Amino acid sequence: MPKKNTGSPEAKAPQIGKLFGDFLIEKGLIDQEERDDALAVQKAVNLRLGILASMDEIISVAQIYEVLEQQKLTGKPFGETARELRLIDENQLGHLLKRQYSLKMKVGEILVGLLYLKKDEMEAALEHFIREHGQ
Repeated sequence: MPKKNTGSPEAKAPQIGKLFGDFLIEKGLIDQEERDDALAVQKAVNLRLGILASMDEIISVAQIYEVLEQQKLTGKPFGETARELRLIDENQLGHLLKRQYSLKMKVGEILVGLLYLKKDEMEAALEHFIREHGQ
């Protein structure tokens, strides 16, 4: 079942990187393959919410699997599913999402690391993107 965009920060976060990547393509700074490389790296290296919750001893590994099984049925984000299963509360979810976001590698940083963009090019493009999109 496809994931629904519930409007939660958890559901919106991956889209910002894709939007910035699309913006960079539109401006001719990178190509689609380079954007896709950066998104793949981002997905591979960023910590999942369940891992963070386990590291913080909020939920157990067994409970992570319980959430994942329920996610297969609902398609909802991990945090929302864990909250509905009463494994975490709203405050814990908020804390985990903030922590996940603060640890997340940004698409622009990855593009610089992959040598697809120079740091000053990425920073100028990001400022332009923010002015245009209000992110």
